[in-house]
Amino acid sequence: MFISIRLRESSLSQKSAKKEIIPHRGPLGKRAEIASSSRAFPRMNASAVPRTGWVREIRTALGLSQSQLAARAGVSRATVQQMERAESRRRITLASLDRLASAMGCTVAVAIVPKGGTLEDLRRRQAMARAEVLLVEKLKEKQMPGAAAPKPHDIEHKKERLAAKLLRGSSRKLWR
Repeated sequence: MFISIRLRESSLSQKSAKKEIIPHRGPLGKRAEIASSSRAFPRMNASAVPRTGWVREIRTALGLSQSQLAARAGVSRATVQQMERAESRRRITLASLDRLASAMGCTVAVAIVPKGGTLEDLRRRQAMARAEVLLVEKLKEKQMPGAAAPKPHDIEHKKERLAAKLLRGSSRKLWR
């Protein structure tokens, strides 16, 4: 999971922005929509997340003290300290994070992005892994004593064909 805190745009531009209604398009349409909207989130590795947490990083970058942030958020300084500690340990609630972000003039943006590529890449990797499991099971069932083992090239070809079939078929079979 990737969590970032973004500075809020002016409230005027938020009010004037029109919401676009996208009709239901099924899984393929949903994946395309998610892929499009997830481009707004940069790919970050775990080491890029500040050790002390985003709240403290942004608070100090803005020049706010814990007391000032507490006054703006309507909580005590000790509560801000606890929330910052909770965030650094990945134990903060989204409501608390949102409250602090709002007090700093920011907004919380939460995204779940696939590791190593797009949702389609993730589906392809899953299809290949599932195809391999199915082929191993099938080969064990058909294995006869004294029979020649299939060639690696044949196995790879069958695996790719089965993966393609899984991608075209029911998504439920893909994730079993």
